[in-house]
Amino acid sequence: MAHIEGSELVARLSADQLAYLESVGEERHFEENEILFSEDGSADEFHVIVSGRVGLELSGPRMGPLVIQTLGRGDLVGLSWLFPPYRWAWRARARVATTTIAFDAAQVREQCDRDVSFDRAFTSIVAREALRRLQATRTQILDLYEVPK
Repeated sequence: MAHIEGSELVARLSADQLAYLESVGEERHFEENEILFSEDGSADEFHVIVSGRVGLELSGPRMGPLVIQTLGRGDLVGLSWLFPPYRWAWRARARVATTTIAFDAAQVREQCDRDVSFDRAFTSIVAREALRRLQATRTQILDLYEVPK
């Protein structure tokens, strides 16, 4: 998977595990502002960004889409596919023309059920990514609410 070098997936999975992923992944192209997935939609696939940028958005009843975080090359887009009820917590929108590798979530979950080491590796990748995003959001909130001295 040379086209997603630098991704946590490439760094943490064995050659056999990467070969399996290649068999359930396909390249996708998104135009600027195109939606990859929508909040509360079925989390039936996840993506790794090859090129471009994807914004994770949150909407409320009295506001338009708010970009919570922007992801780039090598980043994993979508974490909800691994945990029931397999529904997206955010909307993901291409900020510019973007290419990803999309992976079939059901097939990857089935492989996790069959292969404990694959499951452990994937759960670790998703947990690390969730922690990284939580820390980035914390930093954004601190910057937003910092009281001037």
